[in-house]
Amino acid sequence: MERISSRLLSALVIAVIAVGACDAQNPSGAPNQTNASGQTAGATAIDAKPAIRIDPTWKASNGEWTFTGTVDPLGDSTDVVLEIGPGPSTARVFNQQIPVAQGLMVPTRLTAATRDIPDIPEICVRFSATNSSGTSVTSPLCFPHDLPSFVPEAGPPVTTFGAPAVGTSTVISVSNFSVSWTESDEGSTITARSLQRQVATDTGGVCGTFADDGAASTAISPVAATGLTGGHCYQWTQTLRNQAGVATVTTSGIVHVQRPT
Repeated sequence: MERISSRLLSALVIAVIAVGACDAQNPSGAPNQTNASGQTAGATAIDAKPAIRIDPTWKASNGEWTFTGTVDPLGDSTDVVLEIGPGPSTARVFNQQIPVAQGLMVPTRLTAATRDIPDIPEICVRFSATNSSGTSVTSPLCFPHDLPSFVPEAGPPVTTFGAPAVGTSTVISVSNFSVSWTESDEGSTITARSLQRQVATDTGGVCGTFADDGAASTAISPVAATGLTGGHCYQWTQTLRNQAGVATVTTSGIVHVQRPT
């Protein structure tokens, strides 16, 4: 009996050692699993909130403000918003949101243009970017509301002579002529005009050197030119100036006055 008991005890010890070895190779509990994103179940997920940046400079033109920056969604669908609020930067109050982009998946350059800048002494703006991991925001970009008075870019004022039309020669045998023209100016207002008559000697239909003849007129079209003398050429120069300070000078066609026969 003693011999059998010793053999049985030895077998039990070996069985316990074997079981312990198996437990050491396969600890109790569910085995590790990897989800669709490649993260290990039970492990702390890597923070994958988007990276967002706002440029320190901006542009204001014709009442529209433009802000730029960059965003890296880190491969997760990301929405970007421009947030606007009052200064100072420490206030951290952004009560106005303007959508900039949605569903971004790759690093992208951002441009946000808006006319909705509040009329307050100091303004702060920032970009915010949100994906499934959370929201990232930039540091506030703050600046005073000192909008300049925007003046639309104005083209030069234009005189279009109807009579005598530019590049033409008109022959008359009387001492008067009606000078007519139209005026146009894009983006501004004409503030001054001056119509100056010029005269030159007419030799066989060839005009000599022109010189001013009398005082300039500021009247609107048409202007009646009187006292024209035979054997002379006449032309008119019109100077227009607009509100933007742009001036142009246009010279009309030529009128030949025949000598009486």
